Amino acid sequence: MAKHVDFYFALNSRYAYLAATQIAALEQECGAEVTWRPLDFDLLMVARKWDPFSGAPTSGQYDVAYRRKDVARWAAFYGIPLRIVEWEKYDWLRFNLAATEAAKEPEGCAKFSQAVFDLTMGEREERDTETVIAAAARDAGLDPRRLIEASKSSDTKAELHHAITDAVALGVFGVPSFVLDGEVYWGNDRLILLRWALTGKR
Repeated sequence: MAKHVDFYFALNSRYAYLAATQIAALEQECGAEVTWRPLDFDLLMVARKWDPFSGAPTSGQYDVAYRRKDVARWAAFYGIPLRIVEWEKYDWLRFNLAATEAAKEPEGCAKFSQAVFDLTMGEREERDTETVIAAAARDAGLDPRRLIEASKSSDTKAELHHAITDAVALGVFGVPSFVLDGEVYWGNDRLILLRWALTGKR
């Protein structure tokens, strides 16, 4: 029987983008089934009542210049594109809200989120928030209008808040995080340990 892994991610996280590019290989190599569970980085920090990016960096790990180099190294290691992210260009919360709606369809969240990552951090690009949502929805075989409306809906935001509360209760404190058998593996760099837990192979 396939092992089940919950993948907690946020579309406003470059490290979640890095990890997301490895999910298909993880499923194939480890015989795992992965469920994509969208959060939002900023709302998650509010829920956990501590943001390491607020004020001076709490350690070199959170220094902006270091992180820029680190994500570039990981992208080169994975052999994937990673462009400079234009954070101010998009409404990232709306992307995560649209992903919350997409998760109601089988494989909808994975396909939609992969497309959003590609359109904002990878090789493709769209001019604004709604064109990204529409293009990603089409890629995922979902209704663009439905996802655009969900991204502005107070009901969807309530669903996202509920998902974040549940994630924090499980011990999720950052993204990307993977939960296997109740154990949390935080960070793109913990994928190697997750693989070991799934297969027993070093």
